[in-house]
Amino acid sequence: MESPQQRRDRRRAEKRQAIRVAAVKIALDEGIEAATVEAISAAADISPRTFFNYFASKEEALVMEPLWHPEELVGMLAERPADEPAFQSLKTVMRTFAVRSQRIWTDMQPFMELRKRHPELAAKSRAVDETKIMDTIFDAVRSRPGVTGPIHARLLIVASFGAAISAIQEATAGGGSVEDLLEEAFTLLENGL
Repeated sequence: MESPQQRRDRRRAEKRQAIRVAAVKIALDEGIEAATVEAISAAADISPRTFFNYFASKEEALVMEPLWHPEELVGMLAERPADEPAFQSLKTVMRTFAVRSQRIWTDMQPFMELRKRHPELAAKSRAVDETKIMDTIFDAVRSRPGVTGPIHARLLIVASFGAAISAIQEATAGGGSVEDLLEEAFTLLENGL
């Protein structure tokens, strides 16, 4: 059963996503210039003041919410057996990531289309997100068994995300189950591609 705080957090996340969806729909249908705070607020049935309780700018509302938060990854890595090699730990964590992400991949398509049309919207936030992910989980991966140094840790992180994203995209395109595709991707990585 949800606690009152969990319920508030869930409702806030749902409202934030509804505002984002309204913003992206306007930008795709009418152009990015038409996606003003006022237009987004009207489409989401909120006031402009409420909009600013959720987002600092219209550009922030037009960018996809990250699929994964670095703190979650660190927590999941911490739950893995202490003697488990980093590669195996990341493979297990990425399986959870891929399965969860595939379920919402279809909902992300409008955001991905907007990103294609206006890459400048996502460029800055993506760089910040990627840096935050790397910085947050680097130490957790670096301290796992089997990691030979900093570059090894960074390559493991980047390769693991690449494997997960590739598996999700291929599964969405009808190429098989995300679990099987992720297993194939990690086998390819393990064998040196």
